Amino acid sequence: AVCQGLAVMISMAVFVHQVAYATDTGIDKMAAASSLAAVSITGFMGQFLFGWITDRIKDPKYASFIGISFMLAGNILLLNVESTFRLYVAALIYGFGYGSLAPMLPLLIADRFGRQVMGSIYGLLTFFVGTGGAIGPVLGGLIYDHFGSYHYLWLINIIVLSVIAIAFLTLKKGKPYA
Repeated sequence: AVCQGLAVMISMAVFVHQVAYATDTGIDKMAAASSLAAVSITGFMGQFLFGWITDRIKDPKYASFIGISFMLAGNILLLNVESTFRLYVAALIYGFGYGSLAPMLPLLIADRFGRQVMGSIYGLLTFFVGTGGAIGPVLGGLIYDHFGSYHYLWLINIIVLSVIAIAFLTLKKGKPYA
């Protein structure tokens, strides 16, 4: 729940602040805005691929780890954006990982707790996801207002995504509820 909430918090912060960050670095407004389309396109592709991967590996936590790792790599690249090309590369890689979030949540729930309680657990987890999504843009704005730069937002994202990736690897199998 915490991992998914934090991942969505980071996603929403990136979506809201990526364009402003890119224009702050001197990238054309139209190119900066269209970089969000790049995130969406690869995010769409990532949803299919990560669903497919999960059907073929032993445990969906590994697919989640890979997806978060792509988000992490995209954020690392975003930290050093100096050109439109680098912005698009960061957006494409980040978007691919972002696409893993939607299919992984129900798959992890079903794998850990069984399908019998999936609705209840999914409903509870969406509270964390919604809270993270609401906090991300505001936190990003506060960080920018305090430091006058998005540099620290991207650094925080990198640290949090690193922790999330490791945390996914520590998930234990649960006993399905009767």
